[in-house]
Amino acid sequence: MDIITKLQKALNLSDRANISVHPAGAVNRVYRVRDPGNAQFPWRVSHLQNGDQQNRRDIPIDLAVKWMGDDDFSGVNRAHQFALQQQLYGLGIAPQPIWLSDDETIWVEQWLENSDSATLSMFDLAETLARIHSLPVTARPLDLASRWRHYSDIAQFDESNDLYLKAQTFQTKVIKSEQDEEDYVLCHNDLLINHLLLSADNTLKIIDWEYAAMGNRYFDLASCCLINKLEIDDSRELVKHYAKCMDINESDALERFDLHTEIVAITNNLWFAALNANKEQSL
Repeated sequence: MDIITKLQKALNLSDRANISVHPAGAVNRVYRVRDPGNAQFPWRVSHLQNGDQQNRRDIPIDLAVKWMGDDDFSGVNRAHQFALQQQLYGLGIAPQPIWLSDDETIWVEQWLENSDSATLSMFDLAETLARIHSLPVTARPLDLASRWRHYSDIAQFDESNDLYLKAQTFQTKVIKSEQDEEDYVLCHNDLLINHLLLSADNTLKIIDWEYAAMGNRYFDLASCCLINKLEIDDSRELVKHYAKCMDINESDALERFDLHTEIVAITNNLWFAALNANKEQSL
């Protein structure tokens, strides 16, 4: 109800606005906010033709609201991510971002209905990654070396920590990876299959761009395999389909993917170490 109160003030929602809770990640909370027939809403989704403007008052407001107040450790600049999603919305691949609170703890975007994302094949997933990596968009660099240091500092690792030492041994490879201009593309970095929403008219939209950044394409591929818990055979099938989509040598793609599978594993472990340390410090 506190979120509803804030949104009523910020977005001019009516007293009829209602909120429901939806599944979320490790640090975010996700809500759906609907406001039936609110003609005063200032950020209406512009999908109607000009001649239908008078009918806008009959369309209910439908919003996805993310509360990110527990995420003060990831180092993500949400204002930059919001601006990035505005570009992605303009390209027709992401939901419309609508409002970001001044303290960057509440993110509001267009709610998108989903149909059969669970039926997507490895080829479909490879095509989606290829599409993302081909977008004419430039974002902030991922800069893994800096993120690793940031996570290690929050986790308060000493120099004898095994994960810290492993990250140190891979640091040169990580820096070299992100200097490879041929593989430097826009990466989603959190591409769960559930983040691919296929509408009834077969239009594909992608959600949850909060970790998107410029980085190495194989880091994004390996991240996708990790978060979707793909088996080795499925992972390699994905890479082979991707290599074909992008006209890349299959053997080279698999070799670079194997390297980035290790880099992603280190990144994931450092992220969770920082998350757990942050939770302990807040108790």
